[in-house]
Amino acid sequence: MSPIITHQDELELAKTEKELVSQLKKVAKWQRSVVNSQKSLADNIAKLNIAKQSLNRTFRDTLKQMQTLARESKSNIKDEEVNIFQDIIHANDGYIEANNKYVNAIKDLAIKKDYLATRKDLFASALLEVANKRSGLIKKALSIERTKNKMIEGSKLTTLENELNDLQRDYDRARNILLKEIEQFLQVRSELNELWSKLKNSISQMS
Repeated sequence: MSPIITHQDELELAKTEKELVSQLKKVAKWQRSVVNSQKSLADNIAKLNIAKQSLNRTFRDTLKQMQTLARESKSNIKDEEVNIFQDIIHANDGYIEANNKYVNAIKDLAIKKDYLATRKDLFASALLEVANKRSGLIKKALSIERTKNKMIEGSKLTTLENELNDLQRDYDRARNILLKEIEQFLQVRSELNELWSKLKNSISQMS
């Protein structure tokens, strides 16, 4: 046998929705903190890459001098050393390219995560509106039920029922807005998941 659903259950739902609003806003706040950390990480990796590019230019200058000396039989530079430096330069080029892809992926991810935090806030605001209107609607309905028991005149009851209908329409509008906000939130979250995959694929051997 199904349990009897009461107005109190809907009021309890509104209370729980308000707690959910609080948790959504808290997560959005921390998400922005993580976004700032990721942006800082991306900036530091970009600076590191600039230093690596400078390092590799100096490696190339050194290699040219070694190659020149290696042609002289009397020099102390051997082909093995030249080959080692060539391998280092080639590997560094790969690391620099990989780091650039990684930095771009982190930045794209951070931007989308920041937008997701905004969508969470909008989701929370719409949910709070629904929770408040749900409470108002249920309390009005309970008030009318109590009034009916007092056998008031029909015109006053009609006025109260019209007020209830207005509240119902307001609630329905708020719920429709909430559903749209949830849809947009889920869309952005899906896009974020795709960027996580892109970030994962951008990670190769880096040093």
